[in-house]
Amino acid sequence: MEQKLLETLKVHYLAKAARAEANLLNYFKNTAAVSEHPDVVGEMIKLIDEVSGARGGLSVVSSLVEPPASTEQAPPAEE
Repeated sequence: MEQKLLETLKVHYLAKAARAEANLLNYFKNTAAVSEHPDVVGEMIKLIDEVSGARGGLSVVSSLVEPPASTEQAPPAEE
């Protein structure tokens, strides 16, 4: 059950990022779609924030699954 919940969270954030990225690319490549929004830059900033938030969510989910990297340093080698 835990694995299914983690997988569902990953899929959610991947889909959220993919949707925002697709819309953002549409702003760059399809000028006809842009005419509906007078503040194109503002809309693009919102989409970038959505991508960032989704990637942050994925990072959190990954940190719950993967053990943290060891921050301990090995003792120096004796000469």
